[in-house]
Amino acid sequence: MLGSEGERPIYISDEMARALIDEQFPRFAHEELGRRYTLEDQFAIRIGDDYGAIFPRTSDKDAAYARVTELVAAQAARWSFPASLPIARGVPGHGFPYHWTLVRWISASSSAFVPLHGSSVRALGAAIRQIHEGAPRQAPINPVTGIGLEAMRAEFELMLSFAVAKGAPENRVIDEASVRAAYDAGASAPVDVAPSWTHGRLEPRAIMSDRGDFAGILLWHNFGAGDVAGDLGFASTMVPIDSRDEFWTGYGPITPATATRAAAYELWAALKYIHVDDPFLLRVAWERLIELELAHEA
Repeated sequence: MLGSEGERPIYISDEMARALIDEQFPRFAHEELGRRYTLEDQFAIRIGDDYGAIFPRTSDKDAAYARVTELVAAQAARWSFPASLPIARGVPGHGFPYHWTLVRWISASSSAFVPLHGSSVRALGAAIRQIHEGAPRQAPINPVTGIGLEAMRAEFELMLSFAVAKGAPENRVIDEASVRAAYDAGASAPVDVAPSWTHGRLEPRAIMSDRGDFAGILLWHNFGAGDVAGDLGFASTMVPIDSRDEFWTGYGPITPATATRAAAYELWAALKYIHVDDPFLLRVAWERLIELELAHEA
């Protein structure tokens, strides 16, 4: 989601990160802090060769960061795919107001920067299938996949208006009516599968690529119960049309209603990437919209 209305993301300095890490995880006090990555809603910094820390930049993420370490640990023992999992929870301090996480670091590129090969999307689909185990009734709700497409409509309309006003590359325009019709179809489709554990942020910056091979999944803070179609729609933004059979071979069959909802989530994700205005996400978003014939020549 886009964050609390009117809230400006906070800045986390190297000095603040160093103080928090050294005080709460003193075994890393002598490890060098490496590359830093600042996204619109989070900040990540590498610790030595094998670890990292991720800090939310907006208040609406605090509760998710506070719960995710224990929540993921209870499920991840069954997973066989590589993942940068949260392994410990950090707490507020030194002027930083939110919970944060210590993670295992994966040395690879994001698929936003190095897209997955067509043959690698089968492994991505198989990994997502492992995540999608049934969630118990008392499981916390995933803030993206667990609220339903209708609850996300206002944000969809805002982002669609932004994308239409921004304009598409290569002298193309968005087919606004068709995009809205596909979203309406997804929002109207029945949720005919039980709530499952879901990732909730399977965007290109969360999927790692080793020279085009699937190398793991990051950014677990949204983890919770939700509609599998949300994850499948987000992940589809990384899968070109001509590679989708490979993806579905890895994941397995889904119901027609789930496919319709996933298509709507894919559009929501693409519009989000345009709204974020990251150049790599923009490329992914427009590639999918053009392939789906939802952006055409003016």
